[in-house]
Amino acid sequence: GDFIWVKTENGHVIQIDPTTNEMVSAIKVDTTTDLDHSCQGLGTDGENVWVCSASGDEDSRTIDVVRIDLQTQSVVETIKVEKNFEQFDMPFLSNQIWVLSGNGDKLIGIDVTTNQPSPAIDLGTRCFQLAGTGKALFATCAIDNLVLQIDPESREVIARVTVKNPRNIAATENAIWVVQDNAIVRLDPQSLNPVLAFTNLPGAGSTGDIFATEEAVWVRQESGFLYRIDPANNELTEQIKPDQSFTGGSVLATSDSIWTTAIDDNLLIRLSLR
Repeated sequence: GDFIWVKTENGHVIQIDPTTNEMVSAIKVDTTTDLDHSCQGLGTDGENVWVCSASGDEDSRTIDVVRIDLQTQSVVETIKVEKNFEQFDMPFLSNQIWVLSGNGDKLIGIDVTTNQPSPAIDLGTRCFQLAGTGKALFATCAIDNLVLQIDPESREVIARVTVKNPRNIAATENAIWVVQDNAIVRLDPQSLNPVLAFTNLPGAGSTGDIFATEEAVWVRQESGFLYRIDPANNELTEQIKPDQSFTGGSVLATSDSIWTTAIDDNLLIRLSLR
């Protein structure tokens, strides 16, 4: 909808107008009465924003997924899927928003036409992050040092590859990018074989993020702030480091800007690409 959307820890989705750099609205999505219960997770099907919603109290904490209508700026559907806390990106593929459920060992697709969740796919391991591209989903499963490839049509795990401590993940048609503790690894999207690793680049860790396009891969982390990788030449081409220090956060690239949060600084930062 030509806006930037940010999920906050206090239970709101913030709508930012990039033409004015101003907050347009703050939509309350969490319904929990437990102030220590929050969640992360955003996705879009191009027409609606889908976001996690923390519900319940201290005795019955759950995480739902809600659909926000862009015209009314309100929650119009709540889907009970018991989303796991750690999953940041909820990718859109095969007309479904995909969610890791329970402790991360189940994968559920929410049909964006009917708002109905599909039967859970058993992943056989506990996973934390998802990415989607083409006709496949990819999951990082740090406890068992695995990256999975899932076919959403057959609803099966079709490949498993060993990657040490995989964390965040981003996908394009030509590459799968996986964040480790002290490296960024590029995998072939068909075979999942490693293509190369940037071992001189600190990983984004639990307080960072990665965002990939065909033109650039952006790695956000706390100590170095922001790095750019050229995927065409497989080269680390730039580090952007401001004079002041910021805590870690997420990152999003648009045609003219980089948007990144600084978690503990309560900031959304915009960098111009022009």
